[in-house]
Amino acid sequence: MSFRQFSSGSSSKAVATPIPPPLPPPRTPARFTSSLPCDELSALVHEKGEEGGARIPESVLSTPRMVRDAVYSYVHPQDQSKDAYLLSWNKEFAKTLGVDKNKLERSQWSEEEYDHLVKVLTGGARTLSAADYKNTSDGPRLAQPWALCYGGHQFGYYAGQLGDGRAISLYETVNKETGESWELQLKGAGKTPYSRFADGYAVLRSSIREYLCAEFVAALDVPSSRSLAILSTKTQVIREEGVEPGSIVCRVAPSWVRFGNFEIFFYRKDRKNLRKLAEYVTEQVFNLPKDNPEEMTTFAMKNRKNDINMTTTAPEPVITKESATTATEGAAEGAPAAESSPKPAYRNRFAKMFEQIAHRTAIMVSGWQAVGFCHGVMNTDNMSVLGLTIDYGPYAFLDKYDPAWICNHSDTEGRYAFQQQPGICLWNLGRLALTLENLIGAQERVDELEWLELQESDPEKEQHLKEAAQNIIVDILNKNFREVFLKDYRRRMNAKLGLGGPEQVRDEDLTKILVPALSWMDDYEIDFHQFFRDLADYKVQKAETLEENMDQVKQLVKRLLPPVVWQTRGSAAVEESRSWLAAYHTRIVESDELRDDQKRRSKMNKINPAFVLRNWVAQKVIERTTESVRKTREGSQEDDPDKDLLDRVLWMCQHPFGEETKEPTETMDIDACEVKRNNTGLEVYGEFVGPVPEWGQGIQCSCSS
Repeated sequence: MSFRQFSSGSSSKAVATPIPPPLPPPRTPARFTSSLPCDELSALVHEKGEEGGARIPESVLSTPRMVRDAVYSYVHPQDQSKDAYLLSWNKEFAKTLGVDKNKLERSQWSEEEYDHLVKVLTGGARTLSAADYKNTSDGPRLAQPWALCYGGHQFGYYAGQLGDGRAISLYETVNKETGESWELQLKGAGKTPYSRFADGYAVLRSSIREYLCAEFVAALDVPSSRSLAILSTKTQVIREEGVEPGSIVCRVAPSWVRFGNFEIFFYRKDRKNLRKLAEYVTEQVFNLPKDNPEEMTTFAMKNRKNDINMTTTAPEPVITKESATTATEGAAEGAPAAESSPKPAYRNRFAKMFEQIAHRTAIMVSGWQAVGFCHGVMNTDNMSVLGLTIDYGPYAFLDKYDPAWICNHSDTEGRYAFQQQPGICLWNLGRLALTLENLIGAQERVDELEWLELQESDPEKEQHLKEAAQNIIVDILNKNFREVFLKDYRRRMNAKLGLGGPEQVRDEDLTKILVPALSWMDDYEIDFHQFFRDLADYKVQKAETLEENMDQVKQLVKRLLPPVVWQTRGSAAVEESRSWLAAYHTRIVESDELRDDQKRRSKMNKINPAFVLRNWVAQKVIERTTESVRKTREGSQEDDPDKDLLDRVLWMCQHPFGEETKEPTETMDIDACEVKRNNTGLEVYGEFVGPVPEWGQGIQCSCSS
């Protein structure tokens, strides 16, 4: 069997390292580690000591400590490979990742390939120094995995150094066909310098939640990190709930850089490394071009005629404040100043980077609100610069619609309640903007490093930079976050309501239909997801007005209301639904395209999921998978119907909308996941679709989830 070879670009002494299939080949050198400053102490561990001299002990890689002047530290995943085994492999995402098409299925692997994969993903192929590597031949080795150093605001307060306390990036890879870049990361792989008082492990419970939800969120067309594999380890992990089985998730994203990566340099006043990180994100993450010197010079000559020449010893040029206006030529000559518009602002590559981050964050959170997703811990260290949903902890999907729902019982003040999420994203973007003010405020002079250093060394001059950035930042947040969020949210909700594509969105769809309907759902404890599935069955037929269709209205309301609510408040619910349903009915009959009940239903059911990874579903999967793991480890010979449960539920997460079939009783067997249509026409995914059981309503999780 031939292994792919590569050399680590993150050390001056490259190490030839075999990577066995089915894992994709690494990028060499690693773009991230070869571009950004490393924790020097961890780098020294990999260097061969002087003749007879002492070496830095390897234990420093997993010793919690303060890390300075670095974006990352080299670490060694803890070897948990003994008696570890693969619980689930995501073959659908493996294809996206660029895995060899002949190695997508577990049935296509040799026993040796399976063993190598488990070993690599559980730390059994951990890095050794170049000297030690030469004397070792017991399996494939990855070159210098790393953990990120970052800070962050937690529940509104800056918390100092945080970092990857239990996440370790293995390597980067590139899909040769698509050119997409990906970074493989292990969660639960042991201690790092950022573990603080924690053990660096992950329990099976939290690993299952992240493994499934990342794929479910992605299937709902919301930007997310992805899942490649989940493994069971023999590690016994102590948590508040007691001793739990350990697990490792291999999760993947194009980049794991967060808002907090910028914050730690900002609060440490490390402007040099803050700029290095910003340069990396602009060039390598967003592929933004360098600012054109000629363009910047032309802009300066055209718009800054009254500024003095650009030398490091020159007085401070006039820089526009947020509320200031540009002086006229007469004012420059001593005449009274007249009101005029502010000076034009130059948006350099760092402002364009912030535009990208704001835009992507708006798309992400509009998706959350449209699909009823609550993140639970929207700290700035959990915010991706790529606008990806990351760090799945105490998340939840809405059961009954409640805009004030708090899914994290550690969030005692409701800071991250469902309705708060767009505002919190905006607040978090404000924290990120604070770190970039000097770079954005320098505008077309951002590459005059001596000049910029002079400004930053003088508090008064630095304040001018910050004030110059404010108008740019406010404009970006208005146009690239607020406007993008509203536009994308309305697009998503119109599609969920069956009111057509983006070109058919109307202002009254929001004011007369959506907002009143959500308020009605809140008042009558309507299940958020079932609302849209049942609404898809509403038929206008030949009825021109709602009054001609009241029998259907009553049937719809009865299906939507919980039985006890229908019995006590059914008549009021029907009456109060008239306002938004009348507008909805009228909106449909005005369009020949929307009036086709079957086509409208089909389109709605392709974006409103039949299967939802609710907390009660996740809990059932956790319980049954945990029991299956126990049986496997005890060598039980009894039949285990849950042995492939994770694979089956993963398929449901990736295909949550059901299958259209002609016959209500037809059953299809797809990848061992049974998909049916019951006699009401609703696609049923076994036991995990249907009314939320009483015990499963409103389940909350904690930050340790």
